[in-house]
Amino acid sequence: MTALAPIQVPAMPLTRLIGAYFSDAKYESLRLLRSPAFSIPILAMPILFYTFFGVLLAGSRNAGAMANLMFVGWTVYGVMGPGLFGFGILVAVERNMGLLTFKRALPMPTGSYLSAKLMMAFVFAVVVMAMLVTAGVTAGHVTLRPTQLVTVAAVMSLGVFPACAVGLFIGAWAPASSAAAFANIVYLGMAFLSGLFFPLPPGLQTFRPIWPTYHLAQLALASAGLPSQGSPMTHVAILVAMTAVLTSLAARKLARRG
Repeated sequence: MTALAPIQVPAMPLTRLIGAYFSDAKYESLRLLRSPAFSIPILAMPILFYTFFGVLLAGSRNAGAMANLMFVGWTVYGVMGPGLFGFGILVAVERNMGLLTFKRALPMPTGSYLSAKLMMAFVFAVVVMAMLVTAGVTAGHVTLRPTQLVTVAAVMSLGVFPACAVGLFIGAWAPASSAAAFANIVYLGMAFLSGLFFPLPPGLQTFRPIWPTYHLAQLALASAGLPSQGSPMTHVAILVAMTAVLTSLAARKLARRG
């Protein structure tokens, strides 16, 4: 008997491949925009907190340099949410439901699932940044130039990707029943322990570099022309390394159990 020749599956055309990735990202974003339990906290909480703590409570005292520092801190806080919760909670829940295993059997491009969530988180981060910039300019007494505001918004929108790596790590390792609790603890812990909103005691300042929010804050300060610590390239390198390590650990976990 002659052996059957292996079936040759033609490669998907590049334009169709790109279209598949964008289609997945589009429907993932629409799905979560239509989910109030996800979209309202992610989009509304940063602007509400900034308006309450950075504008209303501070009042006229929040002017000039202090207003700019407050604005930068809340931009970091705002862009962390889509990455942490878009991956941390959703991946854990979908993994528990067996959805990741199901998607492996579908005729969809490799990596489409994660790339769709990345694009979703980026879209949400851009929307959050647009709201914070508008609030900072109109009510927050922010004195940054338009070019500085655009630079901060661009840098922080890209800063959502390290947050996605942290969220993916949580989603891959945490049980679905406790993923939300882990995500909230990490979210608030990184925000306060990196000194986003107030100076830390000397004992805690030593540990600030272990948090990605610290490096994002330094990049935001540098892009705004404000005093910052360390070299921007060093902060970028550390964030890239953190993202790579956490993504690799999460991918290994998902590859074993889905």
